[in-house]
Amino acid sequence: MKKLILDLSGGDNSASVICEGAFRALSDNADLFVTFVGPEKDYSEVIAFHADLKDRFDLIPCEEVLTNEDNPMLAAKPGAGYTMSVALETLSKTEGPAAVISVGNTGALIIASVMKIGLEKGCKRPVLAALLPYGITERVCLVDCGSSLEPTPEEMLSFGVLGSKLMESRGIASPKVALMNVGREDCKGTESLVGAFKLLKESGLNFIGNIEPDNLLTGEADVAVSTGLVGNALLKGNESAGTLVADSIRKGLEQRLSGDSLKAALEVLKENECLYQYNEYGGAVILGIRKHVVKAHGKADAQTIYSCINQAIMSI
Repeated sequence: MKKLILDLSGGDNSASVICEGAFRALSDNADLFVTFVGPEKDYSEVIAFHADLKDRFDLIPCEEVLTNEDNPMLAAKPGAGYTMSVALETLSKTEGPAAVISVGNTGALIIASVMKIGLEKGCKRPVLAALLPYGITERVCLVDCGSSLEPTPEEMLSFGVLGSKLMESRGIASPKVALMNVGREDCKGTESLVGAFKLLKESGLNFIGNIEPDNLLTGEADVAVSTGLVGNALLKGNESAGTLVADSIRKGLEQRLSGDSLKAALEVLKENECLYQYNEYGGAVILGIRKHVVKAHGKADAQTIYSCINQAIMSI
């Protein structure tokens, strides 16, 4: 059985909303067990409502919540009682396929993951990776998407290695690895990017060279290596652009169509939500950690958590 530990605190929505996403995942996955970590008063009602699944989940009541204004280092302290800290300590003691999903402070989650779970052998620093959709089921791994704003060439090489391993775990043999740059020529970009290109080319990975942002969602690469600054901008820009385009299409359809024609057109738009709604395509994985940790969007709702859990199930 696969085990999921869910940190309920630190996001914009209530714990009960986040719980609902977990219960949807439990209903759809018979081989899943969920541990909820958070203030019991925040989710007691929704837990009681799903008593039929009582053998598939348990609770760790925890009252201390780390906010975005708190020092991220607090979550890493030995014996820290924050929900995030307790969730990670629970993961460190859990045997078999398991993962933590948290909506809390990103920096704190990365630091505490390193301190409480540890880095993979040979890994010098963790990195955030996002699985971006370019089709209903197709994904590209964007790594880094916000943890290392100005990485060294050696760190970008490790991003490629870690991203490649993640995509292999999702069933892609010899993932195609590319370097996000301002042009395709070998000599393009900053000194660090030129150095990263050289290391990736000599690495033994299936390195296909530089790509530009307009090629990120074409399927040309399975792993796109990026600085955290560029990767984070790409991630948030895609979220914003996707929502803008989808809303514009919806308004246009509503103005031009009616009845069954409008209904059919809106159903097609909804079927493709995974391409433009961040709630549909899960969270960012912290790569380089010995166990699976996923950072869900701070605005996560039930659908986000449902998607994050399904994403984790595929990789653990």
